[in-house]
Amino acid sequence: MRVLLLVLVLLLGAAPPAHAHAGGLTPQDHLSTVTGVEPPLPGVTARMVNHGAQLEIRNDGPVPLEVAGRTVRPGEVWRFRDDRTTAPEWEVPLGPAVVRGRVDVTPGPNPLWWLAATLGIAVAAFQLKRAKGLLAAGVLVVTAGNVAHAAGSTLAVTGEPFVPLLAGASGVGLVCWPLAVVAVVAAARGKPAAAFVAAVVGAMLVVAGIPDFDSFRFSQLPFAGPADLDRWLVALTLGGGLGLAAGGFSFMRKEIAR
Repeated sequence: MRVLLLVLVLLLGAAPPAHAHAGGLTPQDHLSTVTGVEPPLPGVTARMVNHGAQLEIRNDGPVPLEVAGRTVRPGEVWRFRDDRTTAPEWEVPLGPAVVRGRVDVTPGPNPLWWLAATLGIAVAAFQLKRAKGLLAAGVLVVTAGNVAHAAGSTLAVTGEPFVPLLAGASGVGLVCWPLAVVAVVAAARGKPAAAFVAAVVGAMLVVAGIPDFDSFRFSQLPFAGPADLDRWLVALTLGGGLGLAAGGFSFMRKEIAR
């Protein structure tokens, strides 16, 4: 456990400043949504996208429409930010109609529960130090969690190319994905490098996951899926990474002492 705490202190001290999620989206307690277009316009739809940051107008109707100083022609889609959509109840003129919406505020969860879950995962992952094969299996599971979190964050963004956004959302975690394969191959061949790779991957995943601590205290998360699923993925990345880092280094220390 002392090794676990020491690694936590070192990683928190060396971690870079938090950065935005994919597309610059961030967790929050409020979310703006469209309630309707009044009166309805044939073939025209409106919705809030990108975590409530932009209003999307899709014109599949027969005539052009004026909205926010721009003409949206038939067959066009336009996404834009509008400060009016931040009011508790709002409306934006759309040609002869009006887009109506509201901002809902939902209190976030108790972050202490999720921090406790993260610590529990860290302690469990630390126990994998008993064998190189266990460490390698842990690397696969934790890295898969990081991949799922990054993919879900990227899928929450509308109107941007997937691959560049995925790379940006992954950050240093992107390096861990091929290293996870290296850890498994090394463990299968009985190489001592498996523990070292597990420790390095674990440390990098913690650094990659630190900016996601906000997921534990806000209710609305920029993730294409249930918010609690994303919180579990963040807890797995942080806690599992921490446990692997401490367990991998502990395994290497015992091997050297032999």
